[in-house]
Amino acid sequence: MKHSLFLFAVLSILVSCQSKQKQADNTTESAAAPDSTASLAKRPGPEAPRSAADRLVRALYFEHQKTDNPFRTTDQTLVEQFFTKAISAQLVKSKPAVKNDLLFKTPDSRVKKTWVEPAAVGGSRAVVYATFEDKGEKKEVRLELNQIAGRWRISEMTYPDGSTLTGLLGK
Repeated sequence: MKHSLFLFAVLSILVSCQSKQKQADNTTESAAAPDSTASLAKRPGPEAPRSAADRLVRALYFEHQKTDNPFRTTDQTLVEQFFTKAISAQLVKSKPAVKNDLLFKTPDSRVKKTWVEPAAVGGSRAVVYATFEDKGEKKEVRLELNQIAGRWRISEMTYPDGSTLTGLLGK
């Protein structure tokens, strides 16, 4: 009888400790959920963990730069893998006649040493910087992403000269 009472007390303590820990974990997760402009302004260091947002940008810049570049196709399905539906429709419809590669807004032949930094994520928005060398000078493209139906899509690109992708497509 004493053993069963002791066992019951120990199990009760263990269960109560465990549920408090889970409750604390849930509080932390819900606090990080809302969109945060402040978290987007903080630029993560190169050692920051990778996210799905920056992996999408890496795929755009490295895997699709030469062969399946969404800027050089009329395949709406391919374009929608990377961009929001609004930008995808503009890209396919307008297919801008620009000499420069819109991944960088500079001729491909001048681009050297491209790398994609970890994303700054704030809820359903993220910012990723793609950095490259152009004539030995370090430049970067700022990509803004939105999470739509659980998937990251690029909603804007800001080039080193301050121009934007939506601005170029709207002309």
